[in-house]
Amino acid sequence: MADGILGLGSSGSVDLSSELITKLKTAESTSILDPIKTEQEDTQTEIDALSKIQTMVLELLDLVDDFDLFTSDTNIFDEVSATTTGSSVSFDATDTSNMEEGTVSIEVTQLAQKDVYQSNTISDTTATMDSGTISITIDDTTYDFSTDGKTYEELVTEMNKNTGLEVSLEQVGDTSYRMVIKSVESGSDNGLTITQTDIDLGLEDTDNHVLIAQNLLATIDGIDYEKSSNKVTLENGLIIKAVDEGTSTITIEKDNSSVIEGIVNIADKYNELVDLVNSYVVGDDDTEAVISDSTTLKSMMSGIKEILFGSYGLSNEENMFKYGISFDSDGYVQVDEDELTQSLTDNYDDLKELFTGYAEKEGIGTKLKTYLDSLDGLDGLLTTYSTKLSDRLDTLTTDYETASEKLDEKYDAMTEQFAAYTVLITQMENSFASLKSIIEADSSSS
Repeated sequence: MADGILGLGSSGSVDLSSELITKLKTAESTSILDPIKTEQEDTQTEIDALSKIQTMVLELLDLVDDFDLFTSDTNIFDEVSATTTGSSVSFDATDTSNMEEGTVSIEVTQLAQKDVYQSNTISDTTATMDSGTISITIDDTTYDFSTDGKTYEELVTEMNKNTGLEVSLEQVGDTSYRMVIKSVESGSDNGLTITQTDIDLGLEDTDNHVLIAQNLLATIDGIDYEKSSNKVTLENGLIIKAVDEGTSTITIEKDNSSVIEGIVNIADKYNELVDLVNSYVVGDDDTEAVISDSTTLKSMMSGIKEILFGSYGLSNEENMFKYGISFDSDGYVQVDEDELTQSLTDNYDDLKELFTGYAEKEGIGTKLKTYLDSLDGLDGLLTTYSTKLSDRLDTLTTDYETASEKLDEKYDAMTEQFAAYTVLITQMENSFASLKSIIEADSSSS
């Protein structure tokens, strides 16, 4: 092909046009889309940061709940610890809030036990038994079990269908077994009476009646108890389980260690929150601040600080500073555990008043729980801010997609125009080449 007019119409012209369009599109994308993308990334980073703050606020809320006057669980100031001396009993408690300080003296003279029988030894549990009947009476009801055509295993399965019995085949030697029959419940009222007809498994032998059903006999703080089980639940919620004959003492006292641990945990979590908020609002040596609206978080921290170090009690004379808790120069909560421990010993009721308060005058824990709860409420500071950020990200996503589509449309149209121009120029160049050939041919003939 002849040289193109002004260099156009050659194969390189198309590439040149395409390259030029790509450069133009890249340049315009950089100026239009990149700023939107950068703002998207910044907003997402801010959302992630706020989510971490919300998580830590919830963690603080969980710790504060122990000090809430209206908590669904036992208030930490009402919790008690119990220790036991002696080995005759163990203990548990359904609700420690009703338990008062003091000791519980226990003497166990007899443990409750089930009725237990064993058979003579059996060499083959799959062997068919002789024909006969085993009758077992439980609570004035007699059950007859036929052995006719049954293996020992089949008989045991049938007996266990009765809910008043526990029956098993126990391996007592290398090749020997015994059938063991127990009452499900302990206590003298749950004894068994066993008779055998036309068959003898040894169940009526005195030596094979290995445990005789009996009640628990115990004296607790001078009161005599006789129970069918080895558990005694006292009025204060203490559950005593007898495990052996003998004497024991259970000591119940206020669990000061839980209170101290709870206060220290709140202080530590608050300090973590201070660090986290500062890193996002102020930034550090390596990163810039990622929270654009510092006012919201500063307001939140100010609200928490105000509650922590306010005045409480019916006379407004109680505050943390009296009990070894303070702020340092960097805004962190400091707990003097020795002073706090001494305060729990000397001024337990005052410290409880400070943290839990009363219905008419809330304490730190109660008031702080309400405040932290509100932060993530429908119209809470954090909820409102989170919603604003999410809306902003949605808008930016829409803006990016719209701008990207417009750029694609613009440069797709430009590509089509360049293609049309290329076809037209190529046609012109082809025509010029033909004309040039005719002129050159005429010149040669003349």
